[in-house]
Amino acid sequence: MRKIIVIVLALCFNYTFAHEDIVVVEEDTLTFEKIVQWDANPVESQGQTGTCWSFSTSSFLESELIRMKKGSHNLSEIFIARQVYVRKAENYVGRHAKAQFGEGSLGHDLLNVVDKYGIVPNEVFNGLKLNSEKHNHEELAHILKAFLKAIVDNKGGELTPVWKDAYSGLLDVYLGEYPEKFTYQEKSYTPKSFAESLGLKKENYVTICSYTHQPFYANFILDIPDNWDNGFFYNVTLDELVATTKKALNDGYTIEWDADVSNKGFNSKKGIALTPMADEKPDFIFASEEMNVTPEIRQENFENYTVTDDHLMHIVGLAKDQKGKEYFIVKNSWGDEKGLDEFKGHILVSEAYFKMNTISVMLNKEAVSKPLQKKLGW
Repeated sequence: MRKIIVIVLALCFNYTFAHEDIVVVEEDTLTFEKIVQWDANPVESQGQTGTCWSFSTSSFLESELIRMKKGSHNLSEIFIARQVYVRKAENYVGRHAKAQFGEGSLGHDLLNVVDKYGIVPNEVFNGLKLNSEKHNHEELAHILKAFLKAIVDNKGGELTPVWKDAYSGLLDVYLGEYPEKFTYQEKSYTPKSFAESLGLKKENYVTICSYTHQPFYANFILDIPDNWDNGFFYNVTLDELVATTKKALNDGYTIEWDADVSNKGFNSKKGIALTPMADEKPDFIFASEEMNVTPEIRQENFENYTVTDDHLMHIVGLAKDQKGKEYFIVKNSWGDEKGLDEFKGHILVSEAYFKMNTISVMLNKEAVSKPLQKKLGW
């Protein structure tokens, strides 16, 4: 688990190399040393879809299963997405189109699906019915919304009782039919019984955030577009959010992370995310200092839409540079071609970037310290 890897990055970024020994650090280089990195399945690509929430949370649950000694399983992200498309359609029609509908969701939506419908292995349902090697929901998403809008506009004067069947038929055509029963590792399951066999229970997980517009230690519904199912978030101080995340990682847990990745300093190609000073150029990589992110700055950026809920990823470890500054090792869902050689498909995220751009984290309740649990009323 605790393997030391040092990576030397040339300032010009024309080359990257790694070896097992400590190296002489030149003034124009950064080195990264793993503190800890926990087991996770290989990096995958969400393709042309807005289903990062399903890829990141499925990856998080896969690591949970490994940690719980339930074995290594490749869970179906698109089975979950299919069921959320159904739940969102019911919500959209029930609210007469006065609700968000699209591909985006949050980590708790996956847990709600597991609780209500179950889950299946990827080999049972991979969502690639159209003989493609990559996921692409561009056409599907537009068709689903157009269909629902036609239902809500209701030119016939009365909502038909078969609209759900017609909607499910669209999902069957594009993604595959719902697997009522299946065989996996020589055992027969339904999606529900498979989830039960894995011991996945939504009550074991919590979502934590840090905002000043809500009382600390309150449990509230965060008003962001993708929180269409009105999930609850526990509010803690910014220092407690960082400390809780680091404690969980040091104790063997991984974390699902909802964040903004469109702000300057996030560079998936180079595999690093930093928060530059106000006068730094957006493409900087070796700034000697980062912005001091306070709760007030963070709140301002959230309220003025600079920091938005636009991507979910999976935090799997911690690293540090030669000056001792720590970074979160974050597994992305954009394939394994980008990033540093020893962290392909991952991003090294500085604490400053995490403070500024985190929307929330989801983790196992057991990973939260006893004093904080007491503050939260558990």
